Amino acid sequence: MKRLISIFLTLCLLLGITACSAPQPSKEISSANGSNSELESDSTDSADSSADVEESTLTQPEGSAPQSNILIAYFTWAENTSVADPDSVDVDAITSASVLMPGNVGLLAQWIEEETGGDKFSIITEEPYSSDYDTCLNRAIEEHDDNARPAIQGNIENMGDYDIVFLGFPNWWYSCPMAILTFIEKYDLSGKTIIPFCSHGTGGFAASLRDIGNVLPDDCTVLEEFGAYRPEVAQSKDELLAWLAELDIAY
Repeated sequence: MKRLISIFLTLCLLLGITACSAPQPSKEISSANGSNSELESDSTDSADSSADVEESTLTQPEGSAPQSNILIAYFTWAENTSVADPDSVDVDAITSASVLMPGNVGLLAQWIEEETGGDKFSIITEEPYSSDYDTCLNRAIEEHDDNARPAIQGNIENMGDYDIVFLGFPNWWYSCPMAILTFIEKYDLSGKTIIPFCSHGTGGFAASLRDIGNVLPDDCTVLEEFGAYRPEVAQSKDELLAWLAELDIAY
């Protein structure tokens, strides 16, 4: 009897060992699920990476690959300020109309773009100017007297692809806005042809051409400038086109 009990216990022990050493299907499934989770995570990361690349492509500055050898870089008050109530602006006032889009210089730049097929670049300061004439003038005077270089936004890719640079600005305090000098010093304009254009009051270009010339590389060629009297900018297109036709440039 004891022998039978002993045999029975031995068989139970062997069966228990066999059961413990058998494969565990549930754990393998769990492990497989874990692997799938990691693959899904990798897949998500890959999707995010693709999205980042696509977004980067979409947010690259327009015109980063120039379509022309002509650049039209310009500063206009209208794009460097914010007008809370445009309807309140007296468009007939000499000192106020230029705060409305496209601005006096912006309009000149638009006509040059249409005629030459050049690429436009608006010079915009990081700190906007007031839309109030006197407040803006006071800042312009202070920046001029300090020989300041206001920080500007944006960047031009492949500046080296441009041979001709139209440079537009309003006459601010008997010179150009100091952001124009920031622009000139930011890029290598060596060997390029520079063509200034300006909107102005009765002072014309004043000292702006001298101030620009002082910071341009010595090997730049500066062609004849174009100036439009501020109250008559909107009527100056024919005069501007005649000026362009007389310039010794190909476009």
